[in-house]
Amino acid sequence: MRALLLTLVVASLLLSGCVSQRTVDGESQPTQQLDEQEAARVRLALGLQYLRSQNYQLAKANLERARDYTPDNPAVHTGLAYYYQQVKDFKRAEQYYRSAIKLNPDDGDTLNNLAVLLCSQGQYKEALAYFNEAVSQPEYVKVASTWQNAATCATKQGDYAAADRYYRLAINHDPQNSTILESYAGLLLRQQRYADAQRVLAQRADLPQFTPQYLWLEVQLARALGNEAKALAFSDLLLSRFPQSEQAKRLLKNS
Repeated sequence: MRALLLTLVVASLLLSGCVSQRTVDGESQPTQQLDEQEAARVRLALGLQYLRSQNYQLAKANLERARDYTPDNPAVHTGLAYYYQQVKDFKRAEQYYRSAIKLNPDDGDTLNNLAVLLCSQGQYKEALAYFNEAVSQPEYVKVASTWQNAATCATKQGDYAAADRYYRLAINHDPQNSTILESYAGLLLRQQRYADAQRVLAQRADLPQFTPQYLWLEVQLARALGNEAKALAFSDLLLSRFPQSEQAKRLLKNS
C-alpha cells in the first residue's frame, strides 16, 4: 500500500508541473512548466526509499528518471552508484561514483563511498588514497568513520602498521566511539599486542552499553593473559546478557 501511495504522490507532483487553463478567448495555454529540478529531487528520494525496501526494479526506474531530468546532478549519480553497488554490479557502481566525483570533487561522502567500494574489490592502494582525500575536504565531518574504514582496508591489505595509524587517527577524532575501539582492540589481539589491547579495552569499558563484541574481546584478552577468573566473569556476563549473539555461540563452541 505504501509503494502505491508513493507512486501516486509522485505522479500527482509531476502532473501538476504542467497543466492548462482556458483563457478569455477560448484558447488553452500552459500555466506552469515542469520543474525538472524538483521532479528529479522527488524521483531521487523515491529511488532511495525503494532501495531501502529492496524494491530494486522501482528503485532503478526512479533513479534513471531522476538522471533523465538532471543528467549533471551529482546526487543522482551517487544514488545510481549505490543502486548498482546493492545489486552487485560493481563496475557500473564504480563508474557512477567516479562521474559523481567529477561533477562534485569536494563531496567527502562520495569519495569515502568510492573508497569503500574499491577496497571491497581489492583495489587497496587507490581506496586508501580516496579515504585520505575524503578526510581532507574542509567541510567533511565524518572523519572518524572514514579513518576507521581506512584502517579496515589496510588490515585487509595486510598492512598492520598503516591500520594501526588509521585507527589512532579515528580514535583521536572520536574517542568515545565504541565500534572503533572494539575494532582496534580486535586487531591488537590478533597481533598479540596484549598490553595495547588492554589499554584500548579499558577505554572502551568506560563507555555505556556493553556489546557482545566488547565482552567477547575481554574474554579473549583474559584468556591470553592467563586470567581465568576474569575470563569466566566476562563469559558469564556475555552468556547471560546476549545468549543469542554470535559471540556467545563462539564462546560455547570454544569452551
